[in-house]
Order: sequence, then structure tokens, then C-alpha cells
Amino acid sequence: MFGLCAEGADSVVWHPKSRTFDLRVRNLPLEKFLGIVKSETGWEIIVEPGMDQLVGAEFNNKLAADAMRLVLGKSRFSLLPRLEGGTRLTVYAGNILSATQEVEEVEQEAELSGNQGPVDNPLITLPIKIHYLKSRYVSINADLKATNLRPLFAGTNEIWKKANLRFVADRPQQMVSADMSMEKEFADLFKPEVPKAYIRQHQSRILHKMLPNLPDRGKAFHVVLIYTMPDAFGAVYMPSKGIVLMPQVKFAGLIDEKGVWKDGSPVFFAQSNILAHEIGHSLSLPHVSSQGNLMIDGRLREGSGIGPGIELTPAQIQMARKQAQTKGPYVPGVNSP
Repeated sequence: MFGLCAEGADSVVWHPKSRTFDLRVRNLPLEKFLGIVKSETGWEIIVEPGMDQLVGAEFNNKLAADAMRLVLGKSRFSLLPRLEGGTRLTVYAGNILSATQEVEEVEQEAELSGNQGPVDNPLITLPIKIHYLKSRYVSINADLKATNLRPLFAGTNEIWKKANLRFVADRPQQMVSADMSMEKEFADLFKPEVPKAYIRQHQSRILHKMLPNLPDRGKAFHVVLIYTMPDAFGAVYMPSKGIVLMPQVKFAGLIDEKGVWKDGSPVFFAQSNILAHEIGHSLSLPHVSSQGNLMIDGRLREGSGIGPGIELTPAQIQMARKQAQTKGPYVPGVNSP
């Protein structure tokens, strides 16, 4: 039913939108394989202690349940949604109640080079530096545990696969504000007496002063995570900074009289379309008006779906790849193809 890998590095690629796997694995211990799956998907994975068999398979575009069935062979498993959100994979030999050991994440090595794809359109892999904005204000202070980057980037890469571009998240680092007075001014935007018109007029100015000018501006891709924002931005690309700023929750829906964040949309960050859209801006793509396009202006979107579409035109792909070949984002006056 499947062929074992004859050569090449082990690889597990998860496509969260289609819920399919591309997989190339040879003689991996079961727990290590499950750890890689957890790292790539964000699933909760429970295994029966003592299961130590080797697994291996090679296939593309297999639905999640079919993929697990092929890889796990005679081992039994359950793949179900969790009541609190997400997915739980349980692997066991006899009774499902015997599965009591939680699997730890195992990161697979990123391939930062390669010539996959057509000769005239080779794969370009771009590292992205991840920063968590730290602050004494709860509405700004990014929480390392609140974000699972692997599924987010898996969805982003699934969208950009049609351009043969791949993005790899670097190990997260902390970032502090460049201007403490601007940090306070930004936190004050959450106070209930501040008019929305004032927020929309001044938020961008404050953020540009609050975020530092990075020494490799225009030479490396950067994503900065902030906990939330008072206006309903999904994310924003700041061309002069060369930074994608992305809230971990969509926006502060409820705040108390002191301006402290209390509620928001915790599932919003899982929308990889948003990150893919802002990466498109970092690759020099402007907004368009076409429904279903990745780069559609948010004010023009129709339908009930959250976030932009996923389509890219040949002209957009060509423009994005031209910027990607510089190995850095579009920063006016600093880096443009």
C-alpha cells in the first residue's frame, strides 16, 4: 500500500487547510515520529507506554486519518476533535484507556536549501525571525505559550507552495520596545474613553516609534508577535520597518475601566491566510480587488469566511519570487528588486 523511503532525509509536511500529509519517513521510532507530527500539526498526542516499533512510509496528499493508518500499520489509533478545540491523536496497542503518555514535540530539521520544483521556478526557502514583544502592559506582552507557530507556518507554506516559496520560522526571541513613552501611549489606547477614530489615526504612528529599527532591516524577514491590538487588525506589514506585526488574538473585545484586556478571539491567530497575506506585502505585492485572491483588500472581501483568499495570479507569483530572490523583504529605499 505504500513504499518505504530508499534515500533522503525524513520529512513530514502537514497541510492544515486540506488536512493532508506529504510524508517521507524511514525506520523512525514511533514516539519520535509522533513527536514530529505533534510539532508540525499542533495536535495533542497520547500514546500507550512501551510501544517502541519503527515506522516508515512515503506518500503525498493523504488525508490525516489515511496517513496515520498507513504509517501506524497494525497499531490502533483514534483521531478526534477535542472538546476544548484542536485535535487529539491517541495511539495504542490494546485498549484505548492504556494510552496515558503524552508525546513531547520533536522538531525536524529545516531544509534551508534545495532545488525542488521546475528548473525555471526552483524552490526558494526563506528563514523568518520571530520576536515576542515583551511589556509590562498585559495587552502588549506577547505570550510564548499562546502561539503554535508550526501549524501557522504550515498553512502559510501551503498557500505559497504555488509560487514554490517556503518560509521557515527561526527560534523565537524576545523584543523590547524602543520607546517606553510610546509603549505607554499604545497601552492607553485600550482605555474605553478613547474614541475609535483617535485609535485609527494614531495607532500606526505610535507603533512605528515603539518598535525598534532592526540592524538587518530589509535583509531578513521578521515577524513580531504582540498580544493584542485595540483596533481590529488581523496583522499589518510595516514597510519602513521590514516587519510583519501580528497580534496573538484579534483585538480586545472587552476591557475594564482600567483598560485591561479581558477577552478577544483566541482562535484568530490560527488563520494562516492572514500571515500569508502580510508576507505577500513583504514580498512587494499590493492590495487587489479580486475576490478569492490572497492579496484582496480587507474592505472589499465578500462572504462569511475570515481573512483573505488563497489565490495568486502568475504576475503576483513572478513579482513575489523576484523579491524573494533578494533574500529580504521589500523596504522602500533599502531593498527592492
